[in-house]
Amino acid sequence: MSVPAFIDITEEDQASELRAYIKSKGADISEENSEGGLHVDLAQIIEACDVCLKDDDKDVESVMNSIVSLLLILETEKQEALIESLCEKLVKFREGERPSLRMQLCASGLSTGTWTQRRNTHS
Repeated sequence: MSVPAFIDITEEDQASELRAYIKSKGADISEENSEGGLHVDLAQIIEACDVCLKDDDKDVESVMNSIVSLLLILETEKQEALIESLCEKLVKFREGERPSLRMQLCASGLSTGTWTQRRNTHS
């Protein structure tokens, strides 16, 4: 399954581009994709993405949208833990700061169904 993106590259290349960007921001992450597959790549990207949360709102939104679009192509059983990890990362990062960005990220997540997916797995 392929998810529409603003750039026409494979999911593996998207993960690699995210890794390179996050590394360029100072994260301790390899630029090379893992041999464990896309879900392992996303787990590592989500773990390291807090360095991007310091960027301007548009850059943060772009990175988060890329992560979410990749999450959506994973099998449902591989999504849940990653969605929870991403949600926790967003909630805990500088609590109380940048409320408009947090609202925008939530709205983006709702429009793609990611947060709805998370809620439905806990019902």
